[in-house]
Amino acid sequence: MPKKDIPVISYRWFAWILAIVLLLVGAGAFIVNSGFNLGVDFESGLSQRIQVAPVGLSVSYSGSEDAVLSISGSALTLEVRGSEGVLVKTFKSSSYPTAADLAAALNEIDKIDAVAPNGDFETADLVSGYGFPATLSEVPTKLNFKTSGTVSIEDIRAALDDLGNVKVQTMGASDAQMFQVRLGIKDNDTQASMENAVRLALADHFGEGSVVVLASDYIGAKFSKTLVSSSVLAIIVAMALILVYIWFRFRIAYALSSVIALVHDVLMLLGVIALFRFEFSSTTVAALLTIIGYSLNNTIVIFDRIRENVSLDTKAPLSVQINKSVTQSLSRTVMSAATTLVAILPLAIFATGDIRMFAVNMGFGILFGTFSSNLLAPAMLYWISKAQKKDNVVEKAVTAK
Repeated sequence: MPKKDIPVISYRWFAWILAIVLLLVGAGAFIVNSGFNLGVDFESGLSQRIQVAPVGLSVSYSGSEDAVLSISGSALTLEVRGSEGVLVKTFKSSSYPTAADLAAALNEIDKIDAVAPNGDFETADLVSGYGFPATLSEVPTKLNFKTSGTVSIEDIRAALDDLGNVKVQTMGASDAQMFQVRLGIKDNDTQASMENAVRLALADHFGEGSVVVLASDYIGAKFSKTLVSSSVLAIIVAMALILVYIWFRFRIAYALSSVIALVHDVLMLLGVIALFRFEFSSTTVAALLTIIGYSLNNTIVIFDRIRENVSLDTKAPLSVQINKSVTQSLSRTVMSAATTLVAILPLAIFATGDIRMFAVNMGFGILFGTFSSNLLAPAMLYWISKAQKKDNVVEKAVTAK
């Protein structure tokens, strides 16, 4: 804790001017970018995670029994169920290192026909996509293998350009050739028609069977609208309950100050999302609600210290009590923010998808929450308390007359 009290009240105008400037930057980014980069759960349509991976093995089955082919890690498993029992055969990469080795081993099984057009591909690079486990038939089932290719995000965009309203993002390392594709819904579109349109467009550009669908999600227009309204309602209800809680625990000046600071935190995080074009999804709403709780906890700690100091020394000016209370709580709030950032930093760097975006949003939210708890909320409490004191003086003067 610093030896001298931090002059929080002296810095109040600088803190709020900085906050307003940053909020205006976020609002400008929102206008320039025509709103948020909505995820598929808020913007109805199709979302697919795909990987460009060439075909290295084709397997067909001419028997009458049920033959199922599955991929688990770097191993291939064949399961044939018939009247005589179940035949299970697992082909591990350690024993069958290449696609050619897999084809040779599969061909030893009755009524299985395996062809390896790219026999040098390694079994450890097998890709298990949408549709696996696969039931084998006389129509060959194609198996894909990941390679360090040169397909870029621009290539994917070019392949899907004719579909219109398509958004593409890179997933993971660039050499993995994994991408997130989002396609906006049109009139009379269905999940099947949109998935087929994407498949045909990618097949025409990269070759039939060369793109693996790792995951596919479809959100209808009605569900997306319901999710938007529910998310907004959840944030409003959270703010209202916080206002009531702090009003009862402290008094109205504390409650209003806390809620204004929380609104600042939410708007600041939304501004960052708009500025950097982060995807706005249900994960973002979860991050917003988490930040509200985190920031509120810090604010209550500081306000509790202010109330305690005021009760111990009723003659000291409120500005002095606020400066003293923030200084006394500073080590706790800074350490809390630092340890939380350390915990989520690896997720923000090494994770992918929704987990990574949650961690990134949390990181920005923690910074904004720490700033508002230590500077903005105390300053707002000072202003509101001064305004209430003036009102009380005026009211007493009127009553005396």
